[in-house]
Amino acid sequence: YVGRPSVFMRMAMCNLTCINFASKDSPHGCDSYVSWSVKNKLTFKEIFELMEKQNFHTHLQHGAIFKLTGGEPLIQEKQLLKFIEAFVERYDFLPYIDFETNATLVPSNDWVEKWGATFTTSPKLTSNGDPEEKTYKPEALRWHARNESGFKFVISSDRDIEEIWQKYVQDSNRINVPVHRIWFMPCCGSRQEHIERAEAVVAYAKAMNVNFSPRLHLLIWDKALSV
Repeated sequence: YVGRPSVFMRMAMCNLTCINFASKDSPHGCDSYVSWSVKNKLTFKEIFELMEKQNFHTHLQHGAIFKLTGGEPLIQEKQLLKFIEAFVERYDFLPYIDFETNATLVPSNDWVEKWGATFTTSPKLTSNGDPEEKTYKPEALRWHARNESGFKFVISSDRDIEEIWQKYVQDSNRINVPVHRIWFMPCCGSRQEHIERAEAVVAYAKAMNVNFSPRLHLLIWDKALSV
């Protein structure tokens, strides 16, 4: 969905740390840590009022993607299902919904069957710093493979490539993600880091016949928030 108009709603809380992704330009590891603080608690009514103030509901009605992200948005799945019900009741249309998830939690089938949602997963590799028992959940991964989710991997070294093939493509847990649904993205927290690392990741993607995804917001706005 690179370049597609999108409205992001970022949920607080995550079940992973991504601490090994820390760098000078992204010291917390998680690249969106500052954006999903628990300090901002809003009711559905307050969220709708914010959306209307920025005219986001109109953008969604005209085809912008409604990106549910985090943190890990599926931690708050029960409330999100209620929120979409309330959204449709208030605005009388169903937006195109796409989740950004770390693929550790099995989503409700209602997202696909009732709401037509899609999922962009970002499974975390050993290089992210969290233990495998937290990051690698075969049941959730198989759900995403069955439901044609995209699989985006953050690449920091060639060791990541071998792990992806062993755990996700030719794996004993029968996840078997088709290569045309795999994207490689450079591990970076700023425009400069992206420039320095993207060429190597493009080379990996070409060698493995998978897709490449830039971090477009870094290239355009660098580390700016609320853009």
